[in-house]
Amino acid sequence: MTAIEMNTSTVSEFRQSLKSAGFYSVEFAVDEPHPLYQFKIWHSESSPMFVVVKENSAVLPKLKAGNVLNMTYYSNDAQGPKKQIETRIGHISSEREGRFEGHCTIDLVPVNQATFQN
Repeated sequence: MTAIEMNTSTVSEFRQSLKSAGFYSVEFAVDEPHPLYQFKIWHSESSPMFVVVKENSAVLPKLKAGNVLNMTYYSNDAQGPKKQIETRIGHISSEREGRFEGHCTIDLVPVNQATFQN
């Protein structure tokens, strides 16, 4: 198996674990302990997990790619437990057209994927 095939396999497994984990939203504080920010979790072919933030949001200047934050993930199932997971801020993209025009998409990457899956 080549490195590209291994990477493709890892990404595919990660995407599948996200779907099976069934998380709907994420909540975090940048300046502990408040304010808390909560966002719906989105999934796409190019980004396994991301949030959408308005370009003029007060939280946006506080988020930098590479930052690691302790985030609370909420399950799709109302009875499901919430889960605290250290998450790295991935790529931040400003959307100039399409569905998220006027917003930024921010990739979320769990630091320890095993913690995310359990």
